[in-house]
Amino acid sequence: MLNAFEQYKKTSINTMTKSELLILLFDEVIKKLNHSKVLMEQKNFENAKINLEKVRNIFVYLMVNLDEKYEVSRELSDIYIFFNTEIIKASSMKSVKYIDEILPMVKELRDTWEEAGKIAKTVKK
Repeated sequence: MLNAFEQYKKTSINTMTKSELLILLFDEVIKKLNHSKVLMEQKNFENAKINLEKVRNIFVYLMVNLDEKYEVSRELSDIYIFFNTEIIKASSMKSVKYIDEILPMVKELRDTWEEAGKIAKTVKK
């Protein structure tokens, strides 16, 4: 049964549009940031650190896949670097303060990507 579910997940991801995949990644970031906050509040810093490292890896993945010929890509790279810097601070200082500061920005960026995806779909029609 698990094999069928894993195959379904793999197929779902492989058939997603770039916009849908981007939204999925941002949803995962938001989920892991919120979970890291809970873990830190419970003084479970080791697991919070693991979650935050996964978030950093997502932002690194997003940076690596930017097309640098566009100005917006350079700006997004700076934003992702900023997010990762704040995540490092949160992890090293064991403080939710840094997560609380970037979480609204991450959510706003996610919503922006969602809206851009909707606009792109209507333009293609």
